[in-house]
Amino acid sequence: MKSIRLKYCSENGCTFKFVNRLNVMEFMIREDMNSTLVEIYLKTGHRISLSSQLESSSDLTKRWLRFETSEEIFFDLAEFEVQ
Repeated sequence: MKSIRLKYCSENGCTFKFVNRLNVMEFMIREDMNSTLVEIYLKTGHRISLSSQLESSSDLTKRWLRFETSEEIFFDLAEFEVQ
């Protein structure tokens, strides 16, 4: 089962959460002022917003397309900060 890995951090430390790919309605990538922004819209109506300056939008798009068409199980977004 394909999943997206997210990292949530607070003053108490960090935890990882996984979003099942089947629950994703839309996955949007865009670039804004030297940051790559990701919006994940879930079928439940929830939205998850993330950002990072470590990966370009074009590199992330290539990685996402490879994930979608391959046998890879996890798409790692742990380096992206959840907004």
